[in-house]
Amino acid sequence: MKKSFIISILLTILLGAIFGKVLYNHYEEETVMGEDSSIYLLQYGVYTTEEEANKEHEQITPSIVIKEEDKYYLYLGMSLKKSLLEKVKSYYDQENKVTYIKEEALLNSTFSNHLSQWDILLSNATTKEEVKSVCEVVLADYEETVLMK
Repeated sequence: MKKSFIISILLTILLGAIFGKVLYNHYEEETVMGEDSSIYLLQYGVYTTEEEANKEHEQITPSIVIKEEDKYYLYLGMSLKKSLLEKVKSYYDQENKVTYIKEEALLNSTFSNHLSQWDILLSNATTKEEVKSVCEVVLADYEETVLMK
């Protein structure tokens, strides 16, 4: 009797540990984005004050000002694919606007899902107006989803 009771307890502990490990691994896969999750940003300028950034922001549409550490960055577009952002950059190059593509980690899975849909539209855009329209929606979505403005 005592032997079967101990075996039951050990079996219960073993099964609990196995199920716990399986659930933990499943939870980790669902909630943590991969290390290779990146976003490409089309940067137009870096400013030391918010006023300078906002002044330029009013002159260029679509655009968004994001504070990172002690500087204010002005972005004109975002994409999960560098090649799509190069397409956007080419339109600004035609306007003699100097822009830079930079890569950053993307930690917001909701925005990543949205951005993958916007990238489909961006890949099908053929005119400057269409490209800028998609960029405007992407930047507004970023403000709402990530910056929560």
